[in-house]
Amino acid sequence: MTARWLAALGLSLGLTLLFELTFALACRKRGYALVFVALANVLTNPPVALTALLWRYCALPGYPAAVSALEVLAVLTEGFVYRKSETGFARPYLFSLCANGLSFGLGLLLGRLV
Repeated sequence: MTARWLAALGLSLGLTLLFELTFALACRKRGYALVFVALANVLTNPPVALTALLWRYCALPGYPAAVSALEVLAVLTEGFVYRKSETGFARPYLFSLCANGLSFGLGLLLGRLV
């Protein structure tokens, strides 16, 4: 089971980086801004993904509310990182919200297709 969980966490982080870095490039982010997008996601994705996996594995009630709360925390954390990075994020929290919304939505879509 451990190998399966590590694979799931790795896939989650890999897809998140792919989606959010592509979004950042589409928003004309370059250089260190891309480094901060990657670092912010490396900071937030593993705890969010692991908590969601554990929540589901333990069959705890309130999974949708828990995931929503985790995503809000990720948006706020990443927005804070972008704001402090001084790399040209004019609206860091809006950028974080849009990038996370895109990534979350595409993740849901891929999950339904697989």
